[in-house]
Amino acid sequence: MQSSIQEVYREQILPLDEKERLKLAALIISDISNKPETNGETKSTGGIREMFGSWSSGNPSSSDNEQIDADLARAYADTHDNE
Repeated sequence: MQSSIQEVYREQILPLDEKERLKLAALIISDISNKPETNGETKSTGGIREMFGSWSSGNPSSSDNEQIDADLARAYADTHDNE
C-alpha cells in the first residue's frame, strides 16, 4: 500500500524536532536546485541562500544595528496619541 505525501509528512516528518525538519527541507531544496534544466544545463548551485532576496534601501547605514535598535525603541515608545 502506497502512502500519500500527507501521511508521510504527518507520521514521519512532524514528529521530528524543528532542527531535523529544517535539515530535511534544506536537503530537498538542494536536491531540487541541483537538477538539470530542460536545456541540459545545471541550475545554479548557490544552495538555500540563493532563495533569499536582498533589498537596498539606498541608506548606507540601513544595516546599522544600533540605529535600527534606536528606531525600534522610538517606535515602541510612541503612544500614537497624535493620530
